[in-house]
Amino acid sequence: MIPRDYITELVQRSDIVDVVQSYVQLRHRGRTHTGLCPFHNEKTPSFVVYPETQSFYCFGCGAGGDVITFIKRIENLDYIDAVKFLADRAGMKMPENDVNDAASRLRLRILEANREAARWFHSNLYTPDGRVGLE
Repeated sequence: MIPRDYITELVQRSDIVDVVQSYVQLRHRGRTHTGLCPFHNEKTPSFVVYPETQSFYCFGCGAGGDVITFIKRIENLDYIDAVKFLADRAGMKMPENDVNDAASRLRLRILEANREAARWFHSNLYTPDGRVGLE
């Protein structure tokens, strides 16, 4: 079990706008940031990030939550692995426990490789050579 104080500090150190912007192109609009939802296909932005409450919500698909929930969904991780992912990103050491981390670290490495491959394929879809695949 991860101590509540650790989670609170992790969420404070993981600004939701910074985290989401590494996955979604956001536009600043007043007190919020908006963009296309990464969880479903859409043409009109319905994904909103609220810096004041450190939360997000999609008015199209209903996805919402905090920075941990976002990482869980976007990286397809369970809660513990999402916390580890954010802790690594924030430079925080995970609290010591009796759980073997080898499998979790391997899983994160595989997911990172898959994410990089997905980004590469996604960017290539929008080139002249990828037009056939995009259509």
